[in-house]
Amino acid sequence: MDRLIDDLLKKGLGNFIDRSRDALIWDDEIYQKCSREEDKAEEKCLDMGLTERQEKTMKQYVSDIRATDHRYADLSYLAGVKDTVGMLVFLDMVKGIDQ
Repeated sequence: MDRLIDDLLKKGLGNFIDRSRDALIWDDEIYQKCSREEDKAEEKCLDMGLTERQEKTMKQYVSDIRATDHRYADLSYLAGVKDTVGMLVFLDMVKGIDQ
């Protein structure tokens, strides 16, 4: 099963994930609200009169959090794909895939 996921990623599933997830998040009011609040909070942090070093550290921290969240979202999506394929195999609706 993990080999299937690896093959799908090599064949461009990552781009498919981004397109389908982006289509959902742009229409999701809760996500949009949270995103705006996150941006405002980041602005407030950067307007605190931080030293150049502190500001650089804060920007790096925010960047790292966003990268981690993005990776988590990708892995969650892949877990859903894996679970779906596993269920289809279990129900004998898909053949030739080892679980």
